[in-house]
Amino acid sequence: MKKYFFIATLLFLSKNIIAQNDGKVVFAFPITSYVVNSNDSISIVQVMLPDYLVTIDEKQLALLKHNFSNNKLDTNNIGYGRCNLIKGTNYYFGIKLYNKQTKPTENDLIYVRINYATKYTGQIYNMIKNAIYFTKVTDEKLYEFETALQLTQKAENVLLDSLVADIKYTGKVMQEQIPEQNKTIVGGIFNGKKLFTAMQNCTIDDVNKFLDYVTARPTKYAGNTWKISETFATWMDAGTPTVIK
Repeated sequence: MKKYFFIATLLFLSKNIIAQNDGKVVFAFPITSYVVNSNDSISIVQVMLPDYLVTIDEKQLALLKHNFSNNKLDTNNIGYGRCNLIKGTNYYFGIKLYNKQTKPTENDLIYVRINYATKYTGQIYNMIKNAIYFTKVTDEKLYEFETALQLTQKAENVLLDSLVADIKYTGKVMQEQIPEQNKTIVGGIFNGKKLFTAMQNCTIDDVNKFLDYVTARPTKYAGNTWKISETFATWMDAGTPTVIK
């Protein structure tokens, strides 16, 4: 019986969260530390939207999943529910738990359809949609939640150039400071090249390939902030898995 209930739930969520064509899009948001266990099988969680221009409708259906970086090795579904209360930019969801022993914790990810009126849906849009944020090696933010609302393709290319510049800068500094760790890459588009040297020669096309991969495999990146240079270098060292279009 539990097996059939689980399958029915997935079908219900797929129909209501993903398949609707109402102009809304599914975004991921980390929940706050506000977690109230209403009873053994229902928890109340909170999402704080960073902008009044973006809204979640009352009674909107949502899915709650583990955040991979929440000291958990899985990204399984925790439960599902609806937005039952709205206070300003604070949204409260009642979540029906799949497992009574698995409670939500801060930074777990809620997936919900929102109103996000952007004109251009490029790479940065896809990152924000999955709550993935990249910074410079100095921890300076490269973009905010609201960034994609104003971006054009031309403006995004300028922003992507900033990512490339930071990767090149970091590769140069790393080669100067820790040359002994300038390992040879095995496999992928940089096969046989030295890591720090390849970083200094990366292009916007390389960064686009990396972001395509993140978009296709967002689970381990979602809900967190990463240094673009470190994450890009890890992707290079892993053999640059890429998306075949």
